[in-house]
Amino acid sequence: MLKKLPVLIGLMFSSQVLANGVSAYLPLKQNPQLEHLVEKLLVVGDNAHMMSKPYKTSEVLRVLKSIEHSYPSLYQKLFNELALYKQSDAVTYAKATLAYGNESKSIPNQRGQKVDTYLKLEAGGFANFGNHFGVSVAGIANEDNLLPTQSFVYFGNEYAQVDIGYREHWYSPFNDSAMILSTNAKILPSISISNVKPITDFDIRYDLFYMKMKTDPAINSGKDLGKKVPGKPNLAAAHLSFSPFSGLTLGVNRLLQFGGGDRSVSLKGFTEAFFLPGGNDNVNAEEIQKYGPNYEVGDQLASLSFDYKAAWFDMPFSFYGDIGAEDTQGGRRNNAYNFGLYLPYLSENHSLRLENNRWQEGWYYNHLYSLGNSIDGQVLGHWAGNERGLNHQPAAESQSINWVWKYSATRSIDTTIRRIENGLDQIRNNAGILPETPYTIGFELETRYTQQLQDGYWGLELYTGKTVFDDNFFRLSAFYGW
Repeated sequence: MLKKLPVLIGLMFSSQVLANGVSAYLPLKQNPQLEHLVEKLLVVGDNAHMMSKPYKTSEVLRVLKSIEHSYPSLYQKLFNELALYKQSDAVTYAKATLAYGNESKSIPNQRGQKVDTYLKLEAGGFANFGNHFGVSVAGIANEDNLLPTQSFVYFGNEYAQVDIGYREHWYSPFNDSAMILSTNAKILPSISISNVKPITDFDIRYDLFYMKMKTDPAINSGKDLGKKVPGKPNLAAAHLSFSPFSGLTLGVNRLLQFGGGDRSVSLKGFTEAFFLPGGNDNVNAEEIQKYGPNYEVGDQLASLSFDYKAAWFDMPFSFYGDIGAEDTQGGRRNNAYNFGLYLPYLSENHSLRLENNRWQEGWYYNHLYSLGNSIDGQVLGHWAGNERGLNHQPAAESQSINWVWKYSATRSIDTTIRRIENGLDQIRNNAGILPETPYTIGFELETRYTQQLQDGYWGLELYTGKTVFDDNFFRLSAFYGW
């Protein structure tokens, strides 16, 4: 199947030889101050129908023009923050963090970094060589790992930009979580194709990618029923969104983990499983006995998303959600129901975001792959997928409240409170092996003070709480960046 990829890319380019150029990307879960301003912009700006991240710089700059007179303060702040991205090449941000923490618990959406990580260095930049080729370099270095975040070459045009390298993907309108794909796990090298400019008046946007995952030591053999073999599964995903009318964006997201070891997948089998999962995916034991262990293609996650932006008594808001589905053996589906509300201007200096997630048991696990939907022990989607016992996938729910208070021209406090509860809907009894330590309700508090300086910014951050296993944790950090 992969041998045909260059042909497909060539066909996409040949029909758009007169199209405009490619675009760099904004940071994702690395520059909270900038990302907060951009999220406000995408609620109050015109034609801001973007539902996947990271955001392309050219798209954000286009939306920025629409608020020059309606939100002059936000316009000026973002105009200054994005000045470097208007250049042909620039180092766009750098940041150093020193911290002390007492646990090896994972930090949500931080590529597997832990509470006890004490040193973190971050930086990013890009260079465009003409309108149709560029290089992005961004990453994180800590005492244990070097984590590329947005390090890749990109080329193409405004209707088909190809990114090859370490490019992250976030398929969800949510900010504190994403059921399908997020930054909770570190990224691996991939090939991605997406459009820079929305297509037609319906603002159609797409994002496709393929990558090879790390070695899974125990994949169900595609040749011998009941045998386990090591191998590297494939991962393919797609996002498609459009706007039927102003203010509403609808999206569909799909992820398929397939192959690996001695499991073979044809292009026809992949296509049928991806678009018609009721066929040779989601099969039962009788079908496996009849057609063989290689008949089932792989494991799938999917979601339908919406984002409605409007104003209520002159207060802009974004109401969003998605309904997710995780396939299981025999054709059953485990669903997820997620809703969020964002008020970027609760007042001039306050913004508020509320998110609620609830999912049935079995998420991020599949009988074909012993490691499930994870990289180095971190699930690809919602951070709460790591807050559970080994070999146990309970139904659960989480809530988060984010409040940003800008209490002076140069100072702000960004606070997030999280709650997670495992063990819901236990009557289904498909969640695996219960952990020896019973679950409790987990709570988290993450609060960050930031002060802008003439050249850069500094701040303090506290991350503390209680895990679902009743363990207390805390992390105190200081950072400086520009």
